Amino acid sequence: MDPAEPQPLAPPEHDPVSADVHRSAARMFASGVTVAAARHGGRIHAIAATAFCSLSLDPPLVLLAVNATGQLVDFARKAQHVGISILGEDQREISEWAAQRGRVPGPDLPFATRSARTGAPLIEGAIAWFDCEVQTASRRGDHIVIVGLVVEAWAADGARPLLYYDGTYHALGDALGGEDSKLEH
Repeated sequence: MDPAEPQPLAPPEHDPVSADVHRSAARMFASGVTVAAARHGGRIHAIAATAFCSLSLDPPLVLLAVNATGQLVDFARKAQHVGISILGEDQREISEWAAQRGRVPGPDLPFATRSARTGAPLIEGAIAWFDCEVQTASRRGDHIVIVGLVVEAWAADGARPLLYYDGTYHALGDALGGEDSKLEH
């Protein structure tokens, strides 16, 4: 059996928790705030997303989970790209705008962007970004999991991220411990 190949899962042995219990527990996980965006047919769509992570270093892959009913999935599939901008602590207004539902995609966003190598929009002033070619997009529950091949990336030195925890925005606090406290990679 090749562990890299998808394997059928056995039926669950236990009933899952309710959506409310799951949401309550998930709110306790602090995360950075990103804006994920794609450009297709002369229009841009962007969303705020916290379900994002680095998936692999070789090859360089990222994972982004987005609501299955949202417009970004269709844009990213058709464009075959997605730009992921990690917001700084001074970019809360951008996140709040991108989190609004029911927006109509247009030729521009209401804040400064630049085009990545793939054509994906990236937010100016973001503390880091990933320019990705869409590799896969598969449904998992009520979300679509997009895996992107990172073709270009950038990060600012000494930047301060915008964080989301327990339903509210936060800034990064002081580091706990010194250089010894860094995790090994």
